[in-house]
Amino acid sequence: MKGYKHNTNRTPPAPLTLFPTPYPGEAFYSVLCRYHVRSGNVNDWCTSNQLFGYNSSLTSTLLTPFHLELVKYWFPYHGEAVVEKMLHQNTAYNLYAINTIPGELERIRDVVAGRKTTESFPRWMHPRTVNPAGYLRYCPKCAAEQTKLYGEPYWQVLPQVDEVEYCPLHKIRIRNSPVPLKSIGFHYHPASSVLTKDELRHTRNTRTQEWDPLFKKEKAFFIQLACNINWLLQNGETYAGHKTMTTVYQKISWRKGSFDWFRISEESFQEILSGTGNSSLFSSYLKYKNAGLFSNGIYYIYSLRLCSHVLIMTALCGTPKAFYDL
Repeated sequence: MKGYKHNTNRTPPAPLTLFPTPYPGEAFYSVLCRYHVRSGNVNDWCTSNQLFGYNSSLTSTLLTPFHLELVKYWFPYHGEAVVEKMLHQNTAYNLYAINTIPGELERIRDVVAGRKTTESFPRWMHPRTVNPAGYLRYCPKCAAEQTKLYGEPYWQVLPQVDEVEYCPLHKIRIRNSPVPLKSIGFHYHPASSVLTKDELRHTRNTRTQEWDPLFKKEKAFFIQLACNINWLLQNGETYAGHKTMTTVYQKISWRKGSFDWFRISEESFQEILSGTGNSSLFSSYLKYKNAGLFSNGIYYIYSLRLCSHVLIMTALCGTPKAFYDL
C-alpha cells in the first residue's frame, strides 16, 4: 500500500446542497462533473477547492473511491450510508476486490470511512482497472437513453474498465469520447457537454489497432466478458482476495502444491482457450496485454492484469460465479 501525502491537515469542506445524487453505475468522477455544472463556478479550480479544500487531481476518481470519504461532509445527513452505497455502485471497488492482498480492502474501507488518512490509499488501483484506450468511454445507446430518462447523459463505470469492448446491454462497441484521460486530472468534463447529438451520431469505432479483428470475430465472447465484468462490479467483494482466486486455480490443477505464486505454461493457456476457437490468437492477445510478465514459456498468474483473470474465468467456465463455484 504505497503512501503519499496530499494536504491531510486541510479543513473539512462544508455541506453542498447542490451536490447531485449519483445515477446507477455512474462513475464518481461523473458525479463530481455534474456538481461542477450545478455549482456555476467560474473555473475548475474553484470547484476542486470547494470539494476538497485544494486543487486535487481527479484522475483516480474515475474508477476508485479516492476522496469518497469527503461525501459525508457534502451530505451531512445520512452521509455514511451514501458513502457506503457509492463505494459499491459508483467505483470499481467490487471488481478490484477479487485480486487484493490480505488487509488491502480493510485499509481502503478505513480511508473511505475516515478512520485513516488518504495518504494510505492504494495508488495502483486505477492503473490496474482502467481501460488502456486512454479516453473517457461510453455506449452511445446508453447515453441516449440516459438523456431521455434523466435529461442528461453521464460517464458510467463499466465502459472505463479494462477489457470492456462491448456494451453488455445493447451488444454494440464501446466508443472513445474526444476526451483523453490525461486531460481529466484537473479538469471537469461533464458528459452533457461532451456527448452531444453530433457526438452520439458519430460512427467511428473505439479503436483502430491490431486487435480489432479479434474483437469483431469473437464478438459473443467479448460481450460475455463485459457481462462478467459488470457482474463483478456488483458482486466481486463476495469473492475478495487473490488467495480465493488462486485456490480455484489450484483446484483446476494448474500448479498443485503452490501456496501464493502460481505459474502456467503457454501450452496450458492455449488449452484453456481452445473453446473460443481462436486459442492461438487469444494467447497472443493475453501476452500483449501482459507484456513483461511472460518468460520462458511461463505466465506468472498473480501478476496478470486484473481483467485478464476475468477473461480466463470466461474462457474456462463461462461466468465468474461458475469459476468460483468449482
